[in-house]
Amino acid sequence: MEIKFPARKYVIRTLWVNYPDGFYAHLSNGHKNKVPSKSYRGLIRYLTNYLSFPLIGLSRIIGYDGHQVRYYYKSHKIKLKRYETVDD
Repeated sequence: MEIKFPARKYVIRTLWVNYPDGFYAHLSNGHKNKVPSKSYRGLIRYLTNYLSFPLIGLSRIIGYDGHQVRYYYKSHKIKLKRYETVDD
């Protein structure tokens, strides 16, 4: 989906309002999907695509009981799976 320029301005303004200190994104490790740096339009397109994906893969969700979500992730520090439960 192509976003017209006025809509891109709105996206940028909304991001700065919601995240005044900035936000962190895990960018590619250099093999593919390099972050565009030559034009702001390419960067905006990249960020809107990046932000449109869910924060966690559905395959990592173990359970949901209507109030709590249980999921796992691989800890970079101990190199093992860690399990978390989060209330909504």
